[in-house]
Amino acid sequence: MPRSSRRTYLLFGALTLYVLLQFLWWAVLLVRKEAEMAQLALQVKALGGTTDHPLDASRAMRMIVGEGAVFIALLLGMLFLTFRGIRRDLTLARTQRNFLMAVTHELRTPIAAIKLQLQTFRRAGLTQEQRDGLHQQALTEADRLSALADKVLLATSAEEGVLTLDLKEVDVMALLRNVVERARMQIAPRHHIALNGPDRFVVQSDAQALRSIADNLIENAAKYAPEGTRITIDVLKGPEGWRMTVTDEGPGIPMEEQARIFERFYRGGDEETRKAKGTGLGLYIVQRLAQRLGGEVRVDKAAPKGAIFAASFPDR
Repeated sequence: MPRSSRRTYLLFGALTLYVLLQFLWWAVLLVRKEAEMAQLALQVKALGGTTDHPLDASRAMRMIVGEGAVFIALLLGMLFLTFRGIRRDLTLARTQRNFLMAVTHELRTPIAAIKLQLQTFRRAGLTQEQRDGLHQQALTEADRLSALADKVLLATSAEEGVLTLDLKEVDVMALLRNVVERARMQIAPRHHIALNGPDRFVVQSDAQALRSIADNLIENAAKYAPEGTRITIDVLKGPEGWRMTVTDEGPGIPMEEQARIFERFYRGGDEETRKAKGTGLGLYIVQRLAQRLGGEVRVDKAAPKGAIFAASFPDR
């Protein structure tokens, strides 16, 4: 937990404790004062005088305790709601901070690479092959910048609920073969990517949405699975729809994080020490697009290790 968050929680805890102790102290004083008043009323009565104060101290104390219990319940309820709001705001601030750090890193890397390639391109004595290589590297980094911008815009559209679909016949296998070919060159060049499924599989869907789902699932697998391991994409036809699974050989997803990995900006660990970089938007986009297509996405453990992400879609 960041130091600023700890200070906020400690300050709120200290303030809550102070309010409760003050309330208990005044409650004790009020009970004592009520007991003294009841005793004085008894003395006045014994001397033949009259008084409007109740002579039964226990009854008065029950009234004080009852009213105090109602007040303390309302106070605790208010403190709980305030604490929950503070915790929500701190969590949001932390995730936004992590997102900004991640986006800054993701932007800085391709920008620095393009700048270096352009500076190198100006050197004299470069062969045509070297110039072509620099040109291709610059295009690859520019594609990374474009993909990051598209991802942020897509996540914003998903959050605002304005995702539009262009439903038409799509050959899923042909689309995934193109996705895998690009992933082998850009997203996961140091992994072995395998695609399994029928030669041709046509569905009624949105090609761009399916491409984005596949891209983000492969990218997520490549980030966390060690280099040289296998990433497997399977397309399976079922009785009520079809499913696309992406299986990796990485460390897997801990059970306590499986319910949160599809949240916007969420990434396990701390942004300053995490090895795998990213924006925390990929899986969020996958879930929103799958839901927009009438399906769902789930994660499970792979055997003997790794994770399986399964995106299921209905027949249309």
